[in-house]
Amino acid sequence: MPPDNPDWVPERRRVARVDLLADLQGHLVTLDERIQVRQISPAGMTVETSAPLSPRVDHEFRLAIGSHSVHVRARVVHSRVTVRDDTVSYLAGVEFIDPAPEALAVVREFIDTLK
Repeated sequence: MPPDNPDWVPERRRVARVDLLADLQGHLVTLDERIQVRQISPAGMTVETSAPLSPRVDHEFRLAIGSHSVHVRARVVHSRVTVRDDTVSYLAGVEFIDPAPEALAVVREFIDTLK
């Protein structure tokens, strides 16, 4: 049952994402660009980039998590433009596509350390 808040919307994610308080850097291999991971879950992540991500192609990401380097493919589920001062950036929610079990294990272990 929805609360009395008129702005309330039901959670649509199958797996909750964890907000990152520490920096998690990554690399968007598709565009050869550095990214900032803002949220992560075993199903996907929210990334900030300096260029918009096309929803028409699958993107390959490399994440440096601790001593591990993880490669994942993902598709854009939603995106938006953000403007801070004079800086334009793009936030995109991406869903992992058939992630390797080893990559998922590293992501889950990382999330567990944040809890």
